[in-house]
This record gives sequence, C-alpha cells and structure tokens, in this order.
Amino acid sequence: MKKQNLAGRRLLIGLMFLFLYAPIILLIIFSFNAGDSGAVWKGFSLHWYGRLFRNRLIMESVYTTLLVSLLATAIATVAGTFAAIGLYSLGRRRREALLTVNNIPMMNADIVTGVSLCLFFVAFFQGWGIFARWFNSIQSAVELPERLVLGFTTLLLAHVAFNIPYVILNVAPKLRQMDRNLMDAAQDLGCTWMQAFWKVMLPEIKPGIVSGALIAFTMSIDDFIISYFTAGSASSTLAMTIYGMTKKRVTPEINAISTLLFLSVLVLLVLSNLKEVRSEARERLGTARKSSALDRARQKFAEPRFLWVRRGLAGVLVCAFVVSVSLLSYATSSRPVVNVCSWGEYIDTSLIDEFEEKTGVRVNYQTAESNEALYSLLKSGGADYDVIVPSDYMIGRLIAEDMLEPLDYSQISNFSLIDDRFKNLSYDPDNRYTVPYTWGTLGIIYNTAMVEEEITSWGALYDDKYAGKVLLINNSRDAIGEALLYLGYSVNTTDEEEIREAFALLANANRRGVFQGRVMDEVFQKMEGGNAAIATYYAGDYLSMTDNQADGVDLAFVIPEEGSNWFVDAMCMLKDAPHQREAHMWINFIASTQANLANMDYIWYASPNRDALEQYPAYYEELYGEELDPEVYEIIAPPPETLERCEAYENLPPETLNLYKTLWTQLGVE
Repeated sequence: MKKQNLAGRRLLIGLMFLFLYAPIILLIIFSFNAGDSGAVWKGFSLHWYGRLFRNRLIMESVYTTLLVSLLATAIATVAGTFAAIGLYSLGRRRREALLTVNNIPMMNADIVTGVSLCLFFVAFFQGWGIFARWFNSIQSAVELPERLVLGFTTLLLAHVAFNIPYVILNVAPKLRQMDRNLMDAAQDLGCTWMQAFWKVMLPEIKPGIVSGALIAFTMSIDDFIISYFTAGSASSTLAMTIYGMTKKRVTPEINAISTLLFLSVLVLLVLSNLKEVRSEARERLGTARKSSALDRARQKFAEPRFLWVRRGLAGVLVCAFVVSVSLLSYATSSRPVVNVCSWGEYIDTSLIDEFEEKTGVRVNYQTAESNEALYSLLKSGGADYDVIVPSDYMIGRLIAEDMLEPLDYSQISNFSLIDDRFKNLSYDPDNRYTVPYTWGTLGIIYNTAMVEEEITSWGALYDDKYAGKVLLINNSRDAIGEALLYLGYSVNTTDEEEIREAFALLANANRRGVFQGRVMDEVFQKMEGGNAAIATYYAGDYLSMTDNQADGVDLAFVIPEEGSNWFVDAMCMLKDAPHQREAHMWINFIASTQANLANMDYIWYASPNRDALEQYPAYYEELYGEELDPEVYEIIAPPPETLERCEAYENLPPETLNLYKTLWTQLGVE
C-alpha cells in the first residue's frame, strides 16, 4: 500500500512538473528550428540565435533592460535598506502601520501602478513647462528646458519606485532578528554611527540585503506593464520589444531570447543552491574544507591593511560604470534622433542602419501590438513619437481628434512615387497628414486537406459542417465586418439593426460550436500544424504560413465573393512632434523605391510605391534566382477588379464603436 501511495505521489509530482515545464521545453526545442514556425519542425539549426544577435532592436532593448535593472537595483537596495533601518527605529505601532503601507504597492495591480506613474510624470512635466516658461521670461542668465518627456529617466525612476518595497520587505526581518543593543554597545565603545553600521549592523542584515537586491533585479528585468507606461518613445525594454514583435507572429528569435533568459536564471539558481548545499554539508560534518590558493588569497585580501585597496578598486569600478553610461548617453543624446513607432516584424531592420549611415540621424524604433493600444498610449500622454504607422481607420480617428501634424510634402520628394490610387483616401481625403506605408487584404485561409470543396463565401465561417474547426479572428472590426459582408451590408455601416444582425450570426455560430476559438498570432501555429480547417487573416501572413506548413497540410487563400476589407497602413507625424525635420527625412527615405522593395520582400505586404510594385517580380528573381509565382504576386497585390469588391475601414462614430465593444464582450468566444 505504501509503495502504491509513493508511486501515486511521484506520478502526481511528475505530472505537475510536466504541466509547468512542458511549454518551456517546447519553446527551447523550437528555438533551434530551421524554419520560422512554432508548430512545424524543419530540422536543427542555430540560425535564429545568429539572427538574434544581429537584431539591433532586440540588442538595444537588452542593453536598456540590463542598464535599467542594474541601476534600479543598486538605488532601490540602498534606499530600501536605509528606509528599513529608519522603520526599525520607530515604535512598534508606527512601524507596523508603515510596513502595511509599504506592502500596498506590492499587492497593487501593475496596471494601476503603471498608469498612475505615467499620469504623475505627465502632470509634472506640464507643470514644469509652465514654470520653465515663466522662469525663462523673467531672466536670461539660466535657461531651463521647457519640454520634458518620458524616457530613460522616468523608466528608471519607475523601476526604483516599485523595487524599494521589496527591499524593505526582505531587510526588515533581519533587523527584527538583530539585537538592538549591539549598535548601542558599538557606539558606547567609541564607534560613530556609520562605523557601527559597517562593522555591526551590515554583517547581520547582509543576507536580507542580498535577497532584496536579487528580488529587485528579477522584478525589474521581468517588468512589462510599468515600463510600457513610463518608458516613452526613446527607451524600450526587452519585454516591450518582445510583446510588440508578437503583433505579426511569434518568431523563433523570441524563442531564442526566451531560452537564453531561462537558462541564465537556471544557472544562477543552480549555483546558488549548490553553494547553500555545500555550506550545510560543512556545518553538519563539522569540518572545514581545506583552503585552496584562491581561498587563501581571499582571506589575505580581506585583511585590514588592504582596506584602502578594496575601497579604491570599488571606487574605480563605480566611476568606470558611471563614465561609460555618461559617455554612451552623451553620444546618443548629442545625435539628432527620430522616434518611430510601428508594428513588430514590419520593417527590414537593415533599412534603419542604412538611414542612420546616410543621414547621421539615430532611429529610436519601437513597436505596438495594436492600433487600439497605440491610441490608448497616445491619449495617456505616455509617448512622444515623431512618426507612427497606424491603420486607415485609426488615422481617421487621430485626424478627427487633432492628434496629427500636417506634413510638409516639399520635404518628401518620394511622395510623387506613391500610386494615385493610394492618395486622397477616405481617412485623409485632402492628403495632408499621411504617406502610405503598405497595403493588403483580409481573406479566408483554409486547409484543402480538411475542407472538401473550394471556399468562395464568408458563409463557410458559420457552416455547421466545420464545427470546431473554424478560427474567429480576435478583432471586433474584422469579425463583425465579415458577417456584415456576408449579409450584404457595408463594413462601415452605422445602422444598429444591421450590426446586431451580424452579431446574431456570430453568436448563433458560437452557440452551435462552430468556432474553435478567437485567435490572432495563434493562427500561425494552428493553421500551419493542421489544428484548424478555416481561419480569416491577412494575405501577407498567409504567404508566411505556406512556407512553414506541416506535411499533410495544404493551405489556400481566397477573397470571398461578397468582398472583403482592404487596408492601408500609413506613416503620420504626431501633433507637435519634437523632431519634425528628422521625421520628414525618415518618411521620405521609407517612401523610396529601394526601401519599399526591401520591405515588400521582408513582410510580404504590397507596396504603395508605383515603381516598387511593378519592379518586385524582377527584384525577387534577381535576389533568389527564380521567378516569382504569379499567383503569389496576385495574393500580395490583388488586381483592381478584386479590390473593387473590397472596402476600406472608415472611422466610425463613437456610439457605433461603443456598440461594437459591447457586442464583442457579449460574444464570449475564448
């Protein structure tokens, strides 16, 4: 019986660890995948690790993350330690009350902390601007900067703020365990308070300080939400970069960096545990390990006569760190910059290097995960980008709310290369604010191995014979728009009855179990692996799927006979952008034919540049040594007769947008 119970417990523990670590093991395995799929194994390769270290966006975010984490940990550890000592000196009631207050930030939701810090910084900057303008007007000896923005400093301050409570929490128990009389005795014997602190208190509370510093570093390096609201446009942490990259798909580059982070943490834990195990073993045996040469050197170096040597070395290291950070900051701040926000995996990053080399202008390139997330960040005042790349319907909204700056097209000579059919569109009818970046279509992707007949209508999404095999796109505008088209209505209708009828179509299909679930990036793995039969997604992404589909999977793409959405993403300049000259230079560069050819090949979305669109088949043949399949080219850039059946999204009235939001919440598809 005992053996059976033991076997059962072992099985339960095994299942628990399998549940916890199976996803991580899968991530590690696919970081070595020769293909770019997260579901289909194409062979072993280190290709993605090489690409990882060549990816400047990831490498810059790694540097920012490490720098912020180290600085925040150091500052928070010092501040938190002395704060804990101050609390320790108070009476019990006051100390307990303040410790309870200290625990609130740790228990608080990160979103609350992030938004509150963002609002605080924005309010402070507004007040500072008023004060600086008044101060500069009454004197000329000293000129204060009138505009402060979110950036590295606010990011660092935010990390320090949320790390301090963790340090206090770890140091406080060690202070309670320490005999208070020791400090008094040391001072009675002639020590100053600081001497008593270094020689008496610090050795006693050192484990708590180390523990607090480790937790602070871990929390800092792992943070996303607070960083997202306080980083501004010039700084991006690794978590922010990875999250933005998943807008298009989760690439093995993300698997690779995640694997390296996991292994780094694992090594640190193993080393820490081994040290603790060895220490406990020595204590149990009551014997000391024979001193090695390294141990003897350490003991000798710890002698009092080497005190100034130790302090000198520490000072040199600190000064070197400060100087290197200062020089790097000066080198970056002294160069002209342009702050750009676009989507993840939405640019050939070699273009950034080329632009910087040609112009001397540094590009701070950040990514957003959706139009709505970008809008929320802009409205909160949490970003001061120069150039953004929203979609058509969001551009209309930004223009209506006076959030965009009119462009000076005399500085954008390449605008003449943009095809006339992408000018004067409904979202920018007078062509004052935008230069098109890419365009494409939404359609149905289906697995011909699981679907017997050729799909031609949106009605396939709601057909019972595909129950449990249909993926609903996790975007209310697209999902409800597809239903509207199937019913013969416009995707831009504001008629509540028509919208509710479309919603009823979705809701009925959901009740009948037609939808397998709502997906965005997950659509790649599910369709490539043959785990679903039908999905709706974008033409450029379909072409990426065909390169990674598993054996037995044969994907096809169609724009339904009822029509679809065709979209345009365009470059815009935000209202009162701080670097307008550089913004115009960037927009003009990206609008060039060569930049459009490179981007078109990288992301599989069509170019609005007339020459690039015409030249791409020849460019592809020259680059890869083979002809571009005409059917592939037609999917990338559908002919005019296909586009005539499609509609572009327009900015809907607030009441219609609220109706969409309400209905989408009610749908309940997971």
